[in-house]
Amino acid sequence: MRFLHTSDWHVGRTFHGADLLAEQEAVLGHLADLVAGEAIDAVLVAGDIYDRAVPSAEAVRVATAAVARIRAAGARLIVTPGNHDSAPRLGA
Repeated sequence: MRFLHTSDWHVGRTFHGADLLAEQEAVLGHLADLVAGEAIDAVLVAGDIYDRAVPSAEAVRVATAAVARIRAAGARLIVTPGNHDSAPRLGA
């Protein structure tokens, strides 16, 4: 069984006022491609998918699309909420 362990996506974070969603979306897309290309069975995300407990609608869209791509690549997704996440929002 092949695992890929990640953490601290912080989707929705800005850097000195600059919006990083496009870059975050690209990185998460590469992650989904890696999952498909390496036949990963399960992706572990150890907290902080979002940068805040109440993320923007765009941050939710980016994270949801990434999760869908990872699942479509055939991997199970195992998530533990971090201090920046809302457990109910993540379905935990």
